[in-house]
Amino acid sequence: MAIPDNIRIHKPDTDQYGATEIRCIKNHFYVYEISSKWDAKKNRPKKVTGKCIGKITEKDGFIPNAGCLRMYETISPIVRTYGVFEMFEQLGKDISDKLREAFPDIHREIKTVALLRLVYGCTPRLMKRCFEDSYLADLYPDIGTCDKTVRSLVSMLGTDREPEMERFMKMFVSDRSTVLIDGTSIFTGVSDSFPRKGYNPEHIQNRQVRLLYLFESGSHAPVFYRMVPGNIADKAAMADTVIQSGVKNCTIIADKGFYSKKNVSFLMERKLNYILPLQRNTKLISKEFETAPDNERWDGQFVFKGRVIWYHREPCGNAGNYLYVFRDDAKKAKEELKTARRIEDARGEEVEDMFADRQKGMFAFISNRDEEAKKIYLAYKERWDIEQCFDYLKNLVDIGAASQRSNESLPGWTFINHISLLYFYSLVLTIRKAELNNEWTPNEIIMMAKNIYKIYTAGVLNKDKFVVSEMSKKDEELFHTLGVDLLRN
Repeated sequence: MAIPDNIRIHKPDTDQYGATEIRCIKNHFYVYEISSKWDAKKNRPKKVTGKCIGKITEKDGFIPNAGCLRMYETISPIVRTYGVFEMFEQLGKDISDKLREAFPDIHREIKTVALLRLVYGCTPRLMKRCFEDSYLADLYPDIGTCDKTVRSLVSMLGTDREPEMERFMKMFVSDRSTVLIDGTSIFTGVSDSFPRKGYNPEHIQNRQVRLLYLFESGSHAPVFYRMVPGNIADKAAMADTVIQSGVKNCTIIADKGFYSKKNVSFLMERKLNYILPLQRNTKLISKEFETAPDNERWDGQFVFKGRVIWYHREPCGNAGNYLYVFRDDAKKAKEELKTARRIEDARGEEVEDMFADRQKGMFAFISNRDEEAKKIYLAYKERWDIEQCFDYLKNLVDIGAASQRSNESLPGWTFINHISLLYFYSLVLTIRKAELNNEWTPNEIIMMAKNIYKIYTAGVLNKDKFVVSEMSKKDEELFHTLGVDLLRN
């Protein structure tokens, strides 16, 4: 039967007694603890009813039973890691809202696992322990986080929720902007046909998959990724990745290895602008340019971070493309020093005369943007900052999946790590906006926020009986500058 309103209003506070529900048994109303665990058959959480903690009457309200009173009377103060989770709650509100829209049934579970990965880097085996020590347990007391439940959630994401995952990522893709594209490898022991041995910049031939990531220029925030088999070259997967992301009216800036005539034709057909770096052995630089004296081959120079950059620009083909060639004298000097040391270490052995290479310190781009050479150079330089993203993925959330038990876990964990990355970048962008990036790193602020606790002094989860651990005045000012209020609760 439905619970009457005059009984429902006496339901005990969730902050004090955790998640509960009222049940009517023989016209009496009892309060039971409830929790959640993953139902593998139905691919969704299911409710688990715990013990009875008391009853409710219209006259007396909630009356806890003797066992419940003894439990809460003897419990020592509860301490929860608070600051770091509240910080990401505030900075990542837009991410949380989009998760709720794309995954209305499991957005809390996805968010919880992603934040635990971000803050602790924990495996499924340790997820429950980390969850119970965190402020997330106060926010979502009915969420199940045991090993089996978390693995089932991740496998379900990788098996049944690909459309929702893609829809979520597309919410972050905007038109009329510049998009940076780059790839990284995930080395995995999954025994399936998807991971393959293939090329990667580290020249490691273990089984791998490739992640092709799109980043928004300016913020350098990740917006979309696509996972492809490890034996597929990045340039071969580029076109499908751009199509799948839905980007329009933008400029694509790629890394070396993405240039091909096929990709250029694809980008032109879709009326996208592009800046594609060329391999060092490119044949698009004419022999006349390479052999011409320096004072004749370059159009001019500009200064970038205290270094002289020479440039040359010329039309390339008849499709509206331009070839941009640059030479960095500082880079050229380093390459010549490296060559000199090779010759010296050879101790009389025959060594190829690398000093004859007139392309030392040179790099070139093909683009359909008719711009000043300096603007093309600066636009490409933006993509160098996205290495911080891949460093984060590899070092903080351990993107490697060598211990995954199934192929379904791989895309599921990749998506979870992507959510972690979005929350991480909410902090990165806030630091930049506050102009603190020369003083503080994201990892330093995360470490500082992890040491801010919420302490329930009465030994119960009562929102009116807690204190937040002390912060120094300097720390308070820092969080205030970031727009984070850790005392708002």
